[in-house]
Amino acid sequence: MRAVNTFYATPRELEMFILEHKIDKSKEILLQVFSGVCDRGYIEELLESVLGISPDIKIIGATTSGEIIDGHSSVNSVVLSFSIFEKTSLHVYSTELAQNSYETAKKLIEQFKCKAKVAITFADGLHVNGEEYINAFHDYDSNLIVAGGLAGDNAAFTQTTVFTHKGIVESGAVVVLLENEDLNVLSKASFGWENIGKKMTITKADKNRVYTIDNESAVSVYKRYLGEDVAEHLPDIGVEFPLIIQKDRLSIPRAVLRRGDDDSLIFAGNLETGNTITFGYGNTEAILVYSKEHLESQLLHQSETIFVYSCMARVRLLGESINSELYPLQKIANVSGFFTYGEFFSQKDSHELLNQTMTLLSLSEGTQGALEKKEAPLEIRKEQRRKSLTLKALSHLIMETSKELEEINLSLEDRVSKEIEKNRKNEQVMLQQSKLAQMGEMISMIAHQWRQPLSAISSLSQAIYLKSSLGTLDQESTLKFSSDITDHSKHLSETIDDFREFFRPKKEKKETSFQEIVGSVLKIIGVSIETKNIEIVEEFEDECRLNTYLNELKQAVLNLLKNAEDALLEQKIDNPYIKIKMYKKNTTAILEISDNAGGISQEIQEKIFEPYFSTKTKKDGTGLGLYMSKIIIQEHCKGLFYFKNTQEGACFVIQISGAIDE
Repeated sequence: MRAVNTFYATPRELEMFILEHKIDKSKEILLQVFSGVCDRGYIEELLESVLGISPDIKIIGATTSGEIIDGHSSVNSVVLSFSIFEKTSLHVYSTELAQNSYETAKKLIEQFKCKAKVAITFADGLHVNGEEYINAFHDYDSNLIVAGGLAGDNAAFTQTTVFTHKGIVESGAVVVLLENEDLNVLSKASFGWENIGKKMTITKADKNRVYTIDNESAVSVYKRYLGEDVAEHLPDIGVEFPLIIQKDRLSIPRAVLRRGDDDSLIFAGNLETGNTITFGYGNTEAILVYSKEHLESQLLHQSETIFVYSCMARVRLLGESINSELYPLQKIANVSGFFTYGEFFSQKDSHELLNQTMTLLSLSEGTQGALEKKEAPLEIRKEQRRKSLTLKALSHLIMETSKELEEINLSLEDRVSKEIEKNRKNEQVMLQQSKLAQMGEMISMIAHQWRQPLSAISSLSQAIYLKSSLGTLDQESTLKFSSDITDHSKHLSETIDDFREFFRPKKEKKETSFQEIVGSVLKIIGVSIETKNIEIVEEFEDECRLNTYLNELKQAVLNLLKNAEDALLEQKIDNPYIKIKMYKKNTTAILEISDNAGGISQEIQEKIFEPYFSTKTKKDGTGLGLYMSKIIIQEHCKGLFYFKNTQEGACFVIQISGAIDE
């Protein structure tokens, strides 16, 4: 095979070029058109001119953001790349945009009528999701080598175009299949973009549209870290600062293509909610290292033609130095291509959409190894070297600073984790202290509750003894005494069971409701409160089922009821009461515990939730009750806990969201 390139100027000059290189005498001719002129009418006239000279030529083409010819970059030009094959059959297909990008590729693939070795494909750069598009090729044939890219429009981001010799395709895709089992093919990718800045997390995305990063709009994140000027010029300058994700051990950049009205950003490939990402910036040293490695490839030096599909961001970063990457390839074989909005790449049964990358497709119909290796040193002119060194220094500075910041962040995260663990242990100690204090109070309550049934059992026992001594203990009396003793004993046993269940060390969620929790607590302390002539007023509205930490919430409710009791006794309130109100609002269960003890004074309101703060004497209080209640409700149960003063007294409110549908 052989390959020749030319700029398109006029139909007459093109005709002379074709005659001079005897292109029209060949059987299988592929013309790739890389057009920096994005006008539809111009492209239609160009196709008409070419086909008027050589009607049997097969054409695929795309508008660009820069062109490549003979190892040099160009802008706003039209490059015609002719490949004349001797042993390879060419098959060209096209399709309009389907319901999605995957289906667009499937519509193209459904037209295939041969088993090809290589597919060169161009797709609309603004409406085709390149990642989904290339996935369809992978699903079709994982061994098919796919090259090409997404069309550009000189960074205007308004309209890209692809076409074949049959005409322009609206927002769709085109492909040429190369059918030749013996065709020598080499596919390479040159990276060089480095991670900069802190790691971030995508918090909302839909395929290639990113709505939020770290819970901020995507545009806001670009504005915060890269400045308002960059944000205002998105997506234009955004391609120079892609987002980088890790995929199959590769750091793959994703370039910005469009900005949404809602401050979302549309990228060339998919990003998923939960992806960890960083900003990327081109490391010129790494770029040139990749290029040098490719030049040392023995297989590359067997090329008869090399097609380059490279990201527009590379030429923006390197400027004229981009030719340092391209020109050495021309010393190996004919080089042509264009600067894309995304590059298709195949390697080892893997098909990827890449960004910010230079991809190479090397072809040869000759016998592998028969071609002489040509030297292609990586040369950089003096003025290019100076600019390259400046960019290299900037890249190095950003990269090293980012590494240092990342190390500092990791160190801080480690210290924060240790402090959290330390506080958690302290919290467990205080929780246990609070629980032990409550146990002491409840043992006193249980002793009080046992006094009446024990006294009754004692009286019944004496009555049985007396009647037995007098010989008047008949069967009816025996049964009555026995039943009463059983009832009182059962009450004693239930009191102990309630106490044991309350303090059972369980840390698991259980379905319950505030009604069940309050009822369980009142079974233990209700009698004690009522014997102090304190009225308990319960107002139950709709029951709201919850999945939460049952025993811990019981502890918090017990503490609030005891505090209300203590306040009423301390203030010696006439007609004291504790009101327990339970209701729900949407999916939130709400519990209010209030009293008529006069409320909490202004001077201590800010302190009541602090650990070890108490208005009681040391023997009567630990100062942990409200603090631990807040920890239990807000941190463990993910609820809300606060207080407010009413006209009559204090009211403590517990709110827990996430009601279970009944």
